[in-house]
This record gives sequence, structure tokens and C-alpha cells, in this order.
Amino acid sequence: MTTLATDLYLLVAAYGLAIAVSYAGLPVLGQGAFVAVGAFGTSQLASHGVPLGVALITAVVMAAVAGYLVGFAAARLAGAQLALATWALAWLAYTALVVFPRLSGGAQGLTRTTPAHLVSPSLGLDITLHPWVHVLVAAVIDVALAVVLWRSAATAWGLDLAALRSGAGLADSLGVPVQRRRRALLAASAALGAVGGAGTAVLLGVVAPPDYSPLLSLQLFVAVLVGGTATWFGPAVGVALLAALPSTADALASGLDVDPLRARAVLTAVLLVAAIASRGPVSRLLRRLGLTTVTTSVVRSTGDVRTSTAASGKVLLELRAVSSSYGAVRALDGVDIDLRAGEVHALIGPNGSGKSTALRVAAGVVRADAGEVLIQSMTAPMGVAAADRVHAGVVRTLQRTVSLGDLAVATQVAVGARARERTGHLGLRELLRTPAASQTGAARASAVGEAVALVGLSDRTAVPMTALDSAEQRLLQLARAVATGAPALLVDEPAAGMSAEQRRRLADVLRALADSGRGVLLVEHDLRLVGRVADRVTVLAEGRVLASGSPDEVRNDEHVRRAYLGDSSP
Repeated sequence: MTTLATDLYLLVAAYGLAIAVSYAGLPVLGQGAFVAVGAFGTSQLASHGVPLGVALITAVVMAAVAGYLVGFAAARLAGAQLALATWALAWLAYTALVVFPRLSGGAQGLTRTTPAHLVSPSLGLDITLHPWVHVLVAAVIDVALAVVLWRSAATAWGLDLAALRSGAGLADSLGVPVQRRRRALLAASAALGAVGGAGTAVLLGVVAPPDYSPLLSLQLFVAVLVGGTATWFGPAVGVALLAALPSTADALASGLDVDPLRARAVLTAVLLVAAIASRGPVSRLLRRLGLTTVTTSVVRSTGDVRTSTAASGKVLLELRAVSSSYGAVRALDGVDIDLRAGEVHALIGPNGSGKSTALRVAAGVVRADAGEVLIQSMTAPMGVAAADRVHAGVVRTLQRTVSLGDLAVATQVAVGARARERTGHLGLRELLRTPAASQTGAARASAVGEAVALVGLSDRTAVPMTALDSAEQRLLQLARAVATGAPALLVDEPAAGMSAEQRRRLADVLRALADSGRGVLLVEHDLRLVGRVADRVTVLAEGRVLASGSPDEVRNDEHVRRAYLGDSSP
């Protein structure tokens, strides 16, 4: 019974790590440090006379705060850098336990009598925590976590996690507050790790540094990887394998006459390699079985779709005397550009003229060195992030095609629709299926239906992005941006790689977006496409505005013909 309870508490820590690794795509290798905070924090506080329940809660809160602070410290880290930083945290925590025996109890660790008692004089409680009680408590926590992860897949929480899993750049461009979400996720992950550690400490009555070495962090990471990406049952599969690891390692060590701890480390490394190698095939198998499918409701749009509230001709976006540099290179030099509702405004110019930089400055991804950006006559939110600009009314599609994994088209567009939503604690409300959550869900389904209708993907909502051709994938990117509700759309080279027929379809979509009351600021090299869709054209050269006006005016401008077209004839 004690072994089962220990494994179930380990599963709690694994579920916590899965939120960060499997669901949010953050390669965290330091979960063992937070497990240690829960275990040693509870033991130390209890040994100093703090009631057991209070000690446990305090240790969990301490771990959550530590996880949140790690989120701050690792704000700009991703991939291998984040993995190394959190792996260093695991080593730092272990080293502190070894170097400071007053903290850890030295090689013997901290001990207390078992079974522990949970006492509350005010409530008249005195509960003896026998192993079967621990099994019950840990099992209830594990089941609750599995249910939450299962039911949250199509909720606000699940959609935000899907965006984070696909990359910070895409998530930010769709209005997801990336850093805030990362800090919250790391705090939750650390808290659950501490719950697992505290439960194990109370169950066994002893905590010693060797049990919380960096190997524990690696084993938890392996358990999460074995379970696959964003699967509610994955951590349970991984922990089941870990539970079999000690006996397998002991048998191997006995047969080969080697140290059992080294045998466990080798087997863990083998599992890690196997998990990484099989990640793709396992994900495909789970997808075929429908175990990772996320469905999103869509309200099919009928009739004329006009969802923007901006009046035709209203100025949606202004760049005033904007300058921006990359080191010694002046990308923009005193540029003035505006975008109005109901128009397609094209930016053209040679490579390196500053077109994409202008979009990045407008979207908030690049900070302007001088000048100002106004959104609907208001100063744009400051900072180098796009999410705040999306909520203010400006959204940008990325230059390259970026997918939200294998999520269906409707679900990918629903991620963009999240930017419209202002209901507090929406993820929790959706789990509880409150009336407010139902109303928000209906509005999200309507926004998805309108967005896919505008770009001509209404009959493709149930298929994954991988089933779309290259042109449809570009249109899906537009649909995700439209779904955010931002009236100003910044579209960067959408026709790249398209055939002539696909470009004609794209032109119809761009005109439909403008006719729906939105403003489209288009960067494009295909001048035929520009001529078909643009109401106004601005030509950039060496970071400056060379000319601006209607397509005919720009085409006949002497400076443009000389500098851009290489022609000085009238």
C-alpha cells in the first residue's frame, strides 16, 4: 500500500510537469527541485511545531512562488536554453540540500513518526494518515487532474495551451499573453510537484537528499515524454513505467554486478532516448485513434459577413514619423503610413526597403526608435509584444506559414477568437459549464464561423491543417487573424509560393476582408496582385516613403519609375 501511495504522489508531480512540457511545450527539467521544496518544506515546518496541514499548504505556496519567479527569470528562454536553465535549477536545489545539513538533515535526512496525524482542535479532528488514506487522497488528486486536462482541451485554457505549444511568436501574434501564461503554468506545475513531494514526505516519515537528486527531474521528464503530447492519460503511462524501473534496474544490477543507482540512471537514459524517438509515431497513432482530437463548435455564417464595427474610412492605424534600426542599419527613417477601414493599403518596395519592419513596428514586435504608433487615434500599447496590440485592434499574420500542430481548422481559428473574450476565469467557468461560459462559447463559435466564411474555408473546418494545400494554409492564417476581432489586419507576403489560380482566390479574399469593414495593410511583391486589390499603395525605398497614392498615381510617379521600376520614361 505504501509503494502504491508513493507512485500515486509521483503521478501528481508528473501531471504538474505535463502541464508545462506536454501541454505548453516548455522543456522543463527542474521538477525535482519543486518536489524537494514540498518534501523538505513540509518536514522542516512540521518539525518546528507548525501544524501539519498548515506546513503542507505553506510548502506548496512556497513552491508555486518559486515556479512563478522561475517564469520571470526565464522569460526570454526557450527550447534548449530553458531546458538547461531548469536542469541547473535541479542541480542547485540538490546541491543546497547536500551542502546545508541543517536544511536537509544531512545524509540521514529528516525523520518523523509515522503514521502522521492531521489534527485540528477547532474542528475537533484527529485523523490518522494510514497508507490507505494516502492512496485515497493521491488517487482523488490524480483523477481530478486527469479530468481537468481531458475536459479543458477545447476550453479557453486548452486553446491558449495549444498556441503556446506551437511557439511563442504565433501565440503572441494571436493575442495570447505569452509571458503571463508561462509564469502561471510554471507556478501551477511547481505547486503540483510540491504536493507530490509533501505527500510522500508525510507518508514515509523521512526525506533525504539522495531521493531528490537531478535524476528525479530526469525521470519525471521521461514519464511525461513517454505519455505523448497533450494527452490526459500520458503521465499515468509514464509513471507506470517508472514504477517498474527500480525492480528492473535491481535485477540488471544484480546480473551485471553493478551499482543499482547507476543501473537506474542508465535505464532512465534509455527510456528518454526511446521516448524521443517514438514521439512522432506515437502521436500519429493517438491521432488516428481519436484520442488527441479536439473539437470546436462552429456556427455557420449565412449571408453577407460584416463583423467589423469600424466605419468605412475611419483611420484604424497610423505610423507617424517612425524610425527603427537594426544595429547600424536604418530600416525605417521617418515613415508616415496610415490604414483606413474598408481599404487595402499595399506596401511595396525592393527587398530591404523596410516593408516588413513597418508591419512589425505597427504590430508591437519591434520597438520604434522614434515617432509614434496610433491605433484608432489612441497611443498604441508600449512594449515589445504583439498581444496588447491585438487587443487594441491590430493583428499581424506571420510571413511564413505556421501551424498550431494538427489541430482542426475550426480549433485553430478558435485560438484567434480567444482574443475577443473578456470573461474572467473563463477556463474554470467552462470546466464548470456556467451560463457565462456557455454564452462566451456561443460567441466564439460564431466568430469562428464568420472568419472561415470570409476566407472561404467554411467546408474545411473539421480537417487538420496538414490536409490543406499551401494556399488554404495561408488563408487559414488570415482566418485566425480575422477571428481575433481586430479591425486592422497586417498581412505579410501572403501570396508567396502560390499559383496564379491561388493568387486570384487570395485577391478575392483580401477584397472581401476590406469590404467587410476591416483595413488590410498588405506587404506583397506581386504587383499584379497589388493592382487588383489595392485602394492605395505606398512605396518604400531605403526605409523612406518614396510615393503614396492610388495604384495609378503610384504607377505614373516619376520617382517610382526611376528608383523602383528602373524606368524614367513618361
